[in-house]
Amino acid sequence: MSQQQAGFASWLIADPLEFARRGERLGGAIEISAFSRLREELVDTQGSVQVEVVGSEVGDDRFLLVSIEAEPRVECQRCLAPLALDLALDVRFLLVPLGQPMPDDELEDDSFDPILAERNLDVQALVEDELLLALPISPRHEVCDTPQPRERDDSASPFAALANLRGAGKKV
Repeated sequence: MSQQQAGFASWLIADPLEFARRGERLGGAIEISAFSRLREELVDTQGSVQVEVVGSEVGDDRFLLVSIEAEPRVECQRCLAPLALDLALDVRFLLVPLGQPMPDDELEDDSFDPILAERNLDVQALVEDELLLALPISPRHEVCDTPQPRERDDSASPFAALANLRGAGKKV
């Protein structure tokens, strides 16, 4: 059974192991404004995130393949102007049944991340986690101008008034 749902309101997979076993699909768009933690890192919440989730089974292992495309806008750390990031992520999750131990962190195969196959798996939370991990620590345009100090009017300086008083006290 295959699912393709655009604008899907609830991104929950009731039984992720069965979803993967059947090779089901789930896809659509999630508005950027729906990601509460991601919103805090962005300059605005315009746009949406395209998501496709595909279940697969390889031997005894079951996987979720998650494709994410988004253009979140962050603040350039050099010029402080908005910077649109072009993110295209493909993430593979190994579904670990409840009650089974998670694979060791020192796995030789780093082509997937293990997650618990909990009922009602929240795909939106997985997508938000991956988007947050993909954001650069210090985003910058390839080329941009650094902010320049504004031209000052020295006569408006509080020290200009002191200079005038000092000059007025001189005897000629």
